[in-house]
Order: sequence, then C-alpha cells, then structure tokens
Amino acid sequence: MISDNQKELRLICDYFILPIVITIVNKNRLELKDSPYTLRSLYTAIASIIINRMRADLESVRGQLKELNISVIHTKEQQDGNWVRFPYLYQGRRLEFVIQKETARQEIKARLKRYMKEASRFSCS
Repeated sequence: MISDNQKELRLICDYFILPIVITIVNKNRLELKDSPYTLRSLYTAIASIIINRMRADLESVRGQLKELNISVIHTKEQQDGNWVRFPYLYQGRRLEFVIQKETARQEIKARLKRYMKEASRFSCS
C-alpha cells in the first residue's frame, strides 16, 4: 500500500519528469516531420498521440497536486553535480524535490517505454 507521502512524492516527480518527456517526444516528432522517411506521417501521428496522452496525465497531476495544496514554483531546476533540484511549496514551506541525474534518466526512459507501449496497444486494437 502506498502511503500519502509516497503518493505526494510520486505526483511531484511526475510533475517534473512529464514535461521533460513531452519535450523529448515533441523534438523527435518535429525532426521526423521534416525527414525523408516514408513512414514519417505514421511516426509523427503516433508521437502526437503520445504527447496528447502525456499532457492529459500532466493535467491530472496538476489537479491532484492542487487538491493536496502543493504548489510548484515555476523556476528552472538547479543542477548540482549528480543531482537535480526542483523547488516547490507545500503548506507554505519552500521545499525541493531532489533526484539523482541517473535516476531521472532512468525514469524518463521508463516513461517513454510505457507511453510507447500504450500507443502500440491503442494502434493495434
């Protein structure tokens, strides 16, 4: 069973990781759009589906954070050696979500894999 604290941390992580993943997929979509590949329209369409799903998930995360009275400070993350720090407010206190760069990379890869798997199930059904 997931504790409330773990749920909050998962939502905060989602809030910071999803925009990074969206940016990566969108960049690839734009590169494919202008490519000479025969299946570029298929690839860009699937990328658009994935981006829309991630944006919907991000909106859901924003709503859940709002319900929990957690506000994200819209400042750029701070990189400190092997760590990345993202500021946020919780019950009026300024806190930081800190994640190791390698852990963030793994999380991004896992998200990409999950969304691609979802898109392949959607397109095959």
